[in-house]
Amino acid sequence: MQKMQKKFATDFIWSIAALVTMNGVLQLFVYPLLNRHLGEAAFGNVLYVLGIVAVFAPSVGLAANNIRLVESRERQVLNGDSLLAMLPLLAVSGIIFFAVCNGYFVGVSDYIMAALLIVLTTLRYYGDVEYRMTLNYKGYFVYYLVLSFGYVIGALLYPLTKSWLLCFLLGEATVWLLLVVKGHIYKPLKKSENTVAVSRKVLVLAASYLLVNMVLNLDRVLLQHLIDSSTVTVYYVASLLGKTAALLVGPLNGVVIGHLTKGKTKPITKKSFAIVSGAVLLVGAVLFAGISIVMPLFVKLLYPDIYLDVLSVSTLANLSQIICFASSLLLTIMLTFCSERWQFAIQLVYAVIFLGLSVLFTNSNGLQGFVIASLAANTLRLVFTVGAGLAILVKKEKTQAKE
Repeated sequence: MQKMQKKFATDFIWSIAALVTMNGVLQLFVYPLLNRHLGEAAFGNVLYVLGIVAVFAPSVGLAANNIRLVESRERQVLNGDSLLAMLPLLAVSGIIFFAVCNGYFVGVSDYIMAALLIVLTTLRYYGDVEYRMTLNYKGYFVYYLVLSFGYVIGALLYPLTKSWLLCFLLGEATVWLLLVVKGHIYKPLKKSENTVAVSRKVLVLAASYLLVNMVLNLDRVLLQHLIDSSTVTVYYVASLLGKTAALLVGPLNGVVIGHLTKGKTKPITKKSFAIVSGAVLLVGAVLFAGISIVMPLFVKLLYPDIYLDVLSVSTLANLSQIICFASSLLLTIMLTFCSERWQFAIQLVYAVIFLGLSVLFTNSNGLQGFVIASLAANTLRLVFTVGAGLAILVKKEKTQAKE
């Protein structure tokens, strides 16, 4: 048991280091550099496009990634199964992406790079399954270190290329090539008899992730259309530390589901789920306290031109992101003991509530109203998640007791 706990802790540290490195490079170097070169309004447009990419790419890529892990416990899942499951979803994602981003690109080369960006970003989210399947989180760290290095090179080349798309493409292309040359998830590309079953599960989970990723990035879309692009930048910075802290959910999710799907841990009970829920809330409270202390200095140093605008909404914006982090982690844990359809149901309710409240509150009270709507929707999702998880486990334990 002690050895397993040490392995879990080590894996989590490597996973955290990977995501902190990548997001540190983006938030502390790439984004501020682009903001300085492009200006507040144009950078808001870049964030809008990246927001659309961040809706579709992780929805498809992570769905294939997690289903491959979960399903491999009970049935054979080969490289071709996962890629075939992603192909139609990628096609639909690309069509919608260009429909909502039409006018944000100039020339054929921009459209080609944008298409490559959404494809390669999707494959990057799927690609880290290479390391999660074998619990090789040192390799996982190297994967994201290479990605970060590509981003840095792209950003440094911006004065020459004048292409923000190339900044991100270099990173995504680099890690894709890494897996093609060194990895095993693209070779051999064989499929099993379970291709259809895997594809159905990927579709349901992708729809679930799509709903929550739409909400997570809806701020850029709604604020762009309901107010203006400058407001997109203000809210992005105001919620930045909360979103960065919420990125802990990525490495936590990866390590948790990786270990749980290896069958080395005891089944989750209602008691253990309640304890985990309490622990997650405690971690969230600590993160929020730390962010509240650091936020004024962070904004003053990196975004002094919008300092006052950001601080007026940063407290509630970051609290909303921390609550989102808590419910996202608990939803991933739920994936190991209940159907992916529960994920879809909870995310659907959440998306409807968030969209309704956001439009209503933003129209009546601007950016402040949007922040309040976000906080309310995320709080409700947390309540739904904990309640549903406990109810499912209580029912399952009663059924087992009768048997």
